[in-house]
Amino acid sequence: MNRIIGFLCLLLTLIWAASLQAQVADSVDGVAIKDGQPYAMQGDRLEPLTQNLEFPHDIEVTTNGSFKVAKGKERNLLEGQVIQHDGWLLNPDGSIEPVFDHVTMQGKVFMVRDGESQALTNQMTFPNGLNVNPDGTCLYPDGSNTRLMDGQLFQLDGTPIVSKDTISMKNGHVVVQKEGKMISILPWQTTGMNDGTTVRGDGLIQKKDGTQSHLVEGQTILVDGALVKH
Repeated sequence: MNRIIGFLCLLLTLIWAASLQAQVADSVDGVAIKDGQPYAMQGDRLEPLTQNLEFPHDIEVTTNGSFKVAKGKERNLLEGQVIQHDGWLLNPDGSIEPVFDHVTMQGKVFMVRDGESQALTNQMTFPNGLNVNPDGTCLYPDGSNTRLMDGQLFQLDGTPIVSKDTISMKNGHVVVQKEGKMISILPWQTTGMNDGTTVRGDGLIQKKDGTQSHLVEGQTILVDGALVKH
């Protein structure tokens, strides 16, 4: 009887520990590398990463600062990088990209697996019926023909990925990622982002609703990318 009780206590402890880990992962916004050490991010707060975390898209981040997607290869987070809970990797230069496998349009179509990019050389047919050519021309499952926009993304099953743009202040200069490209904004220039936000070269940001803010050095903010209606 004592053995049975002991076994049940051990089982409950393991279940509780697994549940706790899942709750911790759900409450974490991302994992950042600072001074060579991994930290769990909760808003502006950083806490040392003391246990492995599981994020959506079958992403596992380990306490040594590495991560892998599904059964893919292990990749190391670098200084200043942040892997977000939703599977996007924010780089120190303000660029952002998914860490999970995907297809992207950048002048031509690229397949990205385990973080390594390779140009598409033949037509690709996705499981959902989407057909994409290396030059970006494509046939959607509904029969419509079009050309992909730069920065447009798909999962490998053909599901569209909602793109993200960034606005950053780096070394006193405003830099934006828009439609997959990094663009420097000169002090006297103003540019519009895909979500209706406008950015001035001195760091003034005005959102679509009219609210304003100023970037500070080293800050990066995320905004919605282009809306593709397919």
